[in-house]
Amino acid sequence: MAALAALGGVSGALLSMLREVSHAVPGLGGLRQLLAGIHVLWLVLAMGLLRKPGAATVTCLLKGTVELLSSNPHGLFVFLYCAAAGISVDLIWLLLGRRDRLITYMLAGAIGTATAPWVFMLLGLLPPGGVVLRVLLLLTGAALVSGALLAGLLAWWLVRALRKAGVAGAHPPSSPVAGSTRT
Repeated sequence: MAALAALGGVSGALLSMLREVSHAVPGLGGLRQLLAGIHVLWLVLAMGLLRKPGAATVTCLLKGTVELLSSNPHGLFVFLYCAAAGISVDLIWLLLGRRDRLITYMLAGAIGTATAPWVFMLLGLLPPGGVVLRVLLLLTGAALVSGALLAGLLAWWLVRALRKAGVAGAHPPSSPVAGSTRT
């Protein structure tokens, strides 16, 4: 979880900085949300590799700490949207019976990513009506697509590749490797 959190924290801080720079370019507002799934990729990977309740939430809170220490422009608010994403991924995993299926990964990624626009709306204390609601729904739609593809599908593929390579197994080894000695 720590390694995934470190990778996610550094990549998340860089994405947040790029997002802030893109504010200067007119018309790129909603497009930034299309990369948001990368923030949640690490949580879905933790869920898929560890298969334990709470793995995504713990990984995300560690990721938030790394992001904060890596100069994330959102400051302490990073913990709020990290907590929302981690809890969402864990809830989807539990609600779908902790099944190791593509749909589980894609839904967890999509819902986990789609929480961020709503958290930002609540943090900004914006009224959920009119133009704000339309923009929020547009951003949520982009986040759902990004999360399903960049967090869900990519995590599912990576977990499969790691298992096939023998790096990550379905179960931890139950006995020591033949010929090894314990001290």
